[in-house]
Amino acid sequence: MKKVSVALIGAGLRGINYLEYALQHPMELEVTAVAEPVRERRESFKHRHWIDDANCFEDWDAFFAAPKMADAVLICTQDKQHFEPTMRALQAGYHVLLEKPMSPDPEECIRMGEMASKAGKVFSICHVLRYSPFFRTLKELLEEGVIGRL
Repeated sequence: MKKVSVALIGAGLRGINYLEYALQHPMELEVTAVAEPVRERRESFKHRHWIDDANCFEDWDAFFAAPKMADAVLICTQDKQHFEPTMRALQAGYHVLLEKPMSPDPEECIRMGEMASKAGKVFSICHVLRYSPFFRTLKELLEEGVIGRL
């Protein structure tokens, strides 16, 4: 299996947590770049993942101005900031893993989906809570008929 390289846009808690996987499975996943406006977060993430200074950016504009440096981009910015970096990532030839919700604007959601189809790239939305214990318990209760049917 080929090692996958990823860049992170938005090094808040979600992005940091998702990319713990790279530290636990270094033969499968490598983080090659980060774009984060908060200097302390950017520096901490850089050191944790051994990212070169040249691949650390204050914003996604600077990241997308650089040559392509990963297979995929994880976009973990604030909800209202999902559209622009997603569109730019797809246009630049990156696969995209986007934190939910896609966007608070339904039209932006449609346009992102269309761009992913046009670019022929994987465009996936994170829904990590579906595997949390409380959702698994709810699913079990539904399957057992304890709380009714959907």
